[in-house]
Amino acid sequence: MPQKNTTDTVMEAKNFIEPRLENRGVVIMTSLDVKGAFDTASWQSILYGLKELNCPRNLYNLSKGYFSHRTAVMTMNNIRVEKRITKRCPQGSCCGPGFWNVLYNSLLDLQLTGHSKAIAFADDLMILTRGDSVAEAENYTNLEMRKIKEWVISNKITFNETKSKVMLMTHRRRKRQTSI
Repeated sequence: MPQKNTTDTVMEAKNFIEPRLENRGVVIMTSLDVKGAFDTASWQSILYGLKELNCPRNLYNLSKGYFSHRTAVMTMNNIRVEKRITKRCPQGSCCGPGFWNVLYNSLLDLQLTGHSKAIAFADDLMILTRGDSVAEAENYTNLEMRKIKEWVISNKITFNETKSKVMLMTHRRRKRQTSI
């Protein structure tokens, strides 16, 4: 979104988390990083997203034409290699970030439970899920992850497991185990 930055994203997360912790609840933060976001963006999913957003027909057809018959060419030592390209949002192009947003928007439009909030910045996604207990928050988190998994499969996107993290937040103290 225009005029938004990482500070706005952090403040949105803080505003969701703080009240729950103050009331002795728990929040599970799941941070997901899209693996090769621009490189794996499905043109079919982008075109579908444009239709869902009621994109004017002339802009839809322009986008469809933009994705048609694309090739990458590499020439080295008088050898030319040409490869047909069937996915990707061209990085550095004017329309690449817009196409990515169209694709990613459908993820942000998923119907999450009232216990969760999705916050995105570029290709990073944070799912915040609150509960009165760890078990409740875990159950809601698992529900949200199933929805996200379905979206990932249908849009041919993967998350980078090494950059994705889960964190439990609470003000509750751990029970100390005493040895006898």
